[in-house]
Amino acid sequence: MLLAAGSLAAGSCTVREDRQPCPCYLDMDYRELLAADLFSGEPGMVDVALFHPELAGHSTYSLGTCPEMEEQAVSRDTVRVVAVVGSRLPEGFPQLGTKICYEAGNQMDSLYVHTGQVDCAAESALCVLRPLKQFSTLTLTDGEGGAMLRQYNLVVRGATCGLDAADLSAVDGPYLYTVQDYDRNGRISVRIPRQKERGLMLDFYDKTTYQRLFSTPLGLYLFDAGYDPDAPELSDYAFQIDFERALVYLRIADWEDEYVYQWFK
Repeated sequence: MLLAAGSLAAGSCTVREDRQPCPCYLDMDYRELLAADLFSGEPGMVDVALFHPELAGHSTYSLGTCPEMEEQAVSRDTVRVVAVVGSRLPEGFPQLGTKICYEAGNQMDSLYVHTGQVDCAAESALCVLRPLKQFSTLTLTDGEGGAMLRQYNLVVRGATCGLDAADLSAVDGPYLYTVQDYDRNGRISVRIPRQKERGLMLDFYDKTTYQRLFSTPLGLYLFDAGYDPDAPELSDYAFQIDFERALVYLRIADWEDEYVYQWFK
């Protein structure tokens, strides 16, 4: 359960009292979050932190046992609510701060984040949790059932390693992950954090010598197709690599447009 800030006075307040030390009762509304079914029926967790300005309260629930509504007593002031939702929760949040980072070799988790300030100057306030998608899934195909892609070890690398859940900004740091997830159709996928610039690369390594043979500038294609590093919610992208003609086809999830790029090995 969330804890009331230390400055709150015990008991109720009367009309004649100075009401500033009295709490505001903040109603946390989980109903939209629960209805979203972000993990298609799979277990998930939600971690909610209140900051005023330091960590003033913290609550964790399994989505299967999460209440629809929850009332918390908070200070009569502006409170920042940060909620992180995932199939698993990041270590260190929120006790170590709001930055969520992934060390090289680890793929980003499927994370959804709600962040916002709530005016709690009155006796009651409401916060409806609406977490937004903070990762992009890149799907890679070759038009040959994965036969060409499987000839290489594939590594995605970039210059942002996570996000700050307080403002949804990208965190600088090396991102490096060896792509391993193939489906039955030969497609492979990898989750990446928010990008700040065009430097995201897909490297092709020789499976025997482990030497890098060539690279594809995924970040260049993303930004050319209109990638917005400041978008509140991130999209997914599908790449098809034509090895014979050295072309890369890019589609944004739920879009009809297709972008074609000449790829030089």
